[in-house]
Amino acid sequence: MDLLLQSSIRRVLLLRSVAIALQLLAVLIAYYVLDFALALLPLLSIIAVESLFQLLSVVVLRRRIHSRAPVGAATVVWQLLADILFLTLLLMHSGGATNAFVSLLLLPVMIAAVTLPGRLTVLLTVIAIAAYSALVIMMPLHHQGEHGMQMRHHFIAMWINFVLSAVVVATLVSALSRTLAKQQRAIAQSREEQLRAEQLVSLGSAAAQATHQLATPLANLALLHDEARELSADCPTLQPVIDDMVVPLTQCQRQLDLFRARAQQLRDAHERAPHYQPLLQLVDEIRQAFTLNYPSQQLHCQLPHQGEHIEIISDPLLSAAVINVLANAVRANEEVGAERITITIRDSDSALHWRIEDQGRGFCAEMRASLGSAVIASSDGFGVALWLTNATIERIGGTLALANNEHGACIDITIPKRRYEAVTD
Repeated sequence: MDLLLQSSIRRVLLLRSVAIALQLLAVLIAYYVLDFALALLPLLSIIAVESLFQLLSVVVLRRRIHSRAPVGAATVVWQLLADILFLTLLLMHSGGATNAFVSLLLLPVMIAAVTLPGRLTVLLTVIAIAAYSALVIMMPLHHQGEHGMQMRHHFIAMWINFVLSAVVVATLVSALSRTLAKQQRAIAQSREEQLRAEQLVSLGSAAAQATHQLATPLANLALLHDEARELSADCPTLQPVIDDMVVPLTQCQRQLDLFRARAQQLRDAHERAPHYQPLLQLVDEIRQAFTLNYPSQQLHCQLPHQGEHIEIISDPLLSAAVINVLANAVRANEEVGAERITITIRDSDSALHWRIEDQGRGFCAEMRASLGSAVIASSDGFGVALWLTNATIERIGGTLALANNEHGACIDITIPKRRYEAVTD
């Protein structure tokens, strides 16, 4: 249920409850205290029907709220139409267009302008004008001659004034409502981006601290490995085990060096204007890193036509972001025993569209819906990796989306680009 529509319906029902009480009080005072010649029975009958409709509306709304049934704009429209109808009937039996409260027909127009789309606001405005027009047409002229002509002109002027008021209210209030809603969305988006930036800074600080704390133990392990190799020179059975330690130690040291290099690149990036790098260079970096970390998997890349003439916006963490996506694809493949991952890159006027496909089970609906707004729960840390990847892609002006196909999961990435010709001209 739309919270704005739900709140609007509640306000309409509250206003109607107050209006029913005031209508009943006004009719009784006018008839019994002020001795106005009113059609008491028709007025009380209309108020009774309106009260019954109000009670029914409250019951239906409560049931829908408890059952979480959807309530759309049509519900608000019907409620406002009922208000126009009841008010028109009451005015018809209490003076018609000469009644001082005839301007209350503008109230449903105001509510519609605040809560409903433009076309529905126009519909209710037209109906309110039609209701007032009916009151003017049915207004009897008891005076003839010049006085009757003046009264006719007066009613026409009142009708024109009501039409202009309804149009101005519908247009102005609707425009102000849309502007306010747009500002609120911008404020909410700004707060969300600020919160995400704070979370990224926290994760970055934690990663930097972990890197600093791992550097010394890793250096000690390297020294111990060298000593163990010397001591095991006379022990052939231990030599293969010690040799197997070389690869993981080298990978850890390489990752630490890469982290330091990227941190320095990030610091340098804040001090210079954005620059671009060749697409083929980025693809080669990704291929090399993928082959080194996942030798059992097969990575197939389909590049666009004239890919050697394309540059993409450079970011120190862009290749790492793509590797994070590939790591998630590798994990999905390993769960089902698959080995193939495909990267398809398509070219457009101002961006490159990457599609990374695996052969796993795909993403669940919760993961697709929460991407970018929260860290996706994952026992292996890939939820945080995807969240960081999305933040990196958005920082360079791109987008990331999760989807499924008939073979598994696919991730669509859009990255801004330019051609070499634009640089050399």
